[in-house]
Amino acid sequence: MDNLGRVWLEIDLDAVTHNIKTIRRIAGKNSEIMAVVKANAYGHDAIEISRVALESGATWLGVGALEEGIILRKAGIEALILVLGLTPEDQIDLLLFYDLVPTICDLQTVKALSQAAVKYKKNARIHIKIDTGMRRLGIKSEEALDFIKRVKKMNNIEIEGLYTHFAAADEEDKSYTKLQFAQYKRVVNELEKEDIHVPLKHMANSAAILDLPYTYLDIVRPGITIYGLFPLPLAKRTIKLKPVAKFKTKIIFIKKVGTGESIGYGRAYTTIKETTVATLPVGYADGYPRLLSDTGEVLVRGRRAPIIGRICMDLCMIDVTNIPGVQVGEEVVLWGRQEGKNISMEEIAEKTGTINYEIICMVDKPRVSKVFIKNGKPFKVKSLIEDVVPD
Repeated sequence: MDNLGRVWLEIDLDAVTHNIKTIRRIAGKNSEIMAVVKANAYGHDAIEISRVALESGATWLGVGALEEGIILRKAGIEALILVLGLTPEDQIDLLLFYDLVPTICDLQTVKALSQAAVKYKKNARIHIKIDTGMRRLGIKSEEALDFIKRVKKMNNIEIEGLYTHFAAADEEDKSYTKLQFAQYKRVVNELEKEDIHVPLKHMANSAAILDLPYTYLDIVRPGITIYGLFPLPLAKRTIKLKPVAKFKTKIIFIKKVGTGESIGYGRAYTTIKETTVATLPVGYADGYPRLLSDTGEVLVRGRRAPIIGRICMDLCMIDVTNIPGVQVGEEVVLWGRQEGKNISMEEIAEKTGTINYEIICMVDKPRVSKVFIKNGKPFKVKSLIEDVVPD
């Protein structure tokens, strides 16, 4: 395809469909799916991923912030959208205007929301978050009953949902997750004793979907699994997911370098024999970790080629001596599959001391193009070049 640019993310929307349908099969018919598309769908493009997720069986979308929900609305997406983060009081009018559902865990915000809803003659649906052990956002579980009673008295407020978030569902030891579940159930039981019914209850993230069926409730909230990745470190891989993204570039320059010559900044690498060096137009400014300097590998013609020298802002060098006939313009896979071989995001994460979530989010840069695959064929490109090249 034309106008790919220097480096691009290839996004397989057919894989998204497969993953959503797989999650649907696991979660069963009684739980709705909220596709979590925060952080631009973990770097994959929230608009395109949301459309496919909804076509494939999701009924809700989860975003991290108000502005992410507005982007989806402006793209014509009409589905139910929960803002998982907190919305500042000065943005409540926007929340109502774009029909987004807020997360609530303090009285001041819900009072402001009630006043705005009355002003605009709207009914504001809310989901209340209970802190059962994450200690990040949410009403303390022991304070939840009193809080919800007070909120129920406010005008134009509908408590539609009650949810929590697990701190360690991806760990082998599930004892803390079971404790969180018990605290959440205690809150629900307290509400039922007071004849307070909240229609939608949810807690299951990707790790819980994989391992803990008793947590599914009314909605499940898959995030990383939508993108064909597994939560780390120890979540059981009990389902077949398809990775959605590949990170690619092309060779732009090749030269032969003699024995004992240094490569790149700081002369960090020295050749021990005559070496064929290929230069790639990708660097840490594109989200390719500098920590892969002298340790990472890429795929060329289905074979691994080591990175030599330090990864630069815009460029890096690889050793293609053992891959005869390599030419300028050849495709290189930075992570993903090529000719039956694979460099996974988990491998990249392990080498750089992080998690696969961060690896994929890091490449969501304006100068990294996105190529979308649907029905097995490229059908759309989003590229900075498309924005700057005259029609």
